[in-house]
Amino acid sequence: MSKNKSVVRRFNHEVIENLDMVAFSDLVSPEFINHSAPLGVSKGPDGFAAFFTNVLHQAFTDIKVLIHDQLEENDKVATRKTIEGTHSGPFFGHAKTGKRIFIQVTDIVHVKDGKYIEHWGSADIYGAIAQISKP
Repeated sequence: MSKNKSVVRRFNHEVIENLDMVAFSDLVSPEFINHSAPLGVSKGPDGFAAFFTNVLHQAFTDIKVLIHDQLEENDKVATRKTIEGTHSGPFFGHAKTGKRIFIQVTDIVHVKDGKYIEHWGSADIYGAIAQISKP
């Protein structure tokens, strides 16, 4: 496995699964740009970190990331993965349900010198909300 793919795997397991913000600081450049940040959210490391601390880990517990595929070209790593967790807090206006929710994600990370410097991503939030809303 390439060094850049290992960096992305480490981020997924240490930051997304375990909310290790020391690892976040180790893996994300201060010059980082999140090209997928929603309107009104900082495109820098602070906005990226806020998603994990204020959204994902507030809404879900027991988070696991299953990486299905990784492809690399020109220091960019594309990853297709599933983020799963128990819906234990508010998520985009939906109160906790206790259900196990699966979010399909595809992202591309530009890695330079072992750090994230750019990110583009697409997460199936509507699919997650449909799982939450289903009786």
